[in-house]
Amino acid sequence: MSLATKYRPQRFEDVIGQGSTIKILKRQLELGQFKNCYLFTGPSGTGKTTLARIFAYEINNGYGEPIEIDGASNNGVDNVRAIIDSAKYRSLDGKYKIFIIDEAHMITIQGWNAFLKCLEEPPVYTIFIFCTTDPQKIPATIANRVMRFNLNRIGADDICARLREICSNESYTNFEESCDYIAKIACGGARDAIALLEKCADYSNDLSIGNVLDAIGNFSQEIYFDLTNAVLDKDEGLVIKIVEYCYNQGNDLKLFVNQYVDFMLDLTKYSIFQDANMTKVPKYLLTDLTGTTAKATTETLNVLCDRVLELSNKLKVDTMPKTTIEVELINVLRSLW
Repeated sequence: MSLATKYRPQRFEDVIGQGSTIKILKRQLELGQFKNCYLFTGPSGTGKTTLARIFAYEINNGYGEPIEIDGASNNGVDNVRAIIDSAKYRSLDGKYKIFIIDEAHMITIQGWNAFLKCLEEPPVYTIFIFCTTDPQKIPATIANRVMRFNLNRIGADDICARLREICSNESYTNFEESCDYIAKIACGGARDAIALLEKCADYSNDLSIGNVLDAIGNFSQEIYFDLTNAVLDKDEGLVIKIVEYCYNQGNDLKLFVNQYVDFMLDLTKYSIFQDANMTKVPKYLLTDLTGTTAKATTETLNVLCDRVLELSNKLKVDTMPKTTIEVELINVLRSLW
């Protein structure tokens, strides 16, 4: 069993980052006033299907199971008509018959048209919960007949706390710094963060930051701090040595530069806002973050970020990236002063 499945929330209290949505759903449960059609939208891994399952369980007081349907593979008119026919009959094991339709944006226009009449006048004891990452593909005629909840990306602190809880339960070691790092690169998706954690744990139960970076395939941010400091210090020799080191290690230099763009954007954002929480830089490198950004103005960092982005775009069709990277970084270094 995967960690994402093992630690999937089973109660509202276990769901992180969706407080306002949960408050409304709990209020409806208290009043016993349910809508017949819901739409849960939001980025991948934020808890749409999980919340739908918990809500369905609470509506029926733990009796029966919701009917889960994959909208991607049941998206045609005939599939929708079969769902509508099934919806006409009362549930045998619960008060409400509840359909959870995932990937709802994959339903065809013809399928939605077939759904329209049913959603306008749904059977009294039938509830539809549609889940999607792409709500703009839901026809307006459908969207204005459902109660919509927009699930947010989950904050890095909440994800980090969840990862640390899992690590403690699984007896992993040296995970404090790594949980912070994984939480920041997961882009608000708890499931994605747990999947990354599991990948790292398959590499080693010792989740030191070095092992995590090796497992994920990302470059250590220390090397980006070294490279940036070399540029800002006008140390051409060190710039070349760092590129040579990455090349001799057999690393993908195009990926190296792509990740360097993200790193430079983090430096620029920190220079503007002085808020490390707006960056992906882990807490153990905050001293490096403040030290490097203190060496240059925000304008200089912004120019460097733009030039690295240009380099990244140039490398897309480059068959000899090492030479191009060395030449461009030296040119960038000289142009800044």
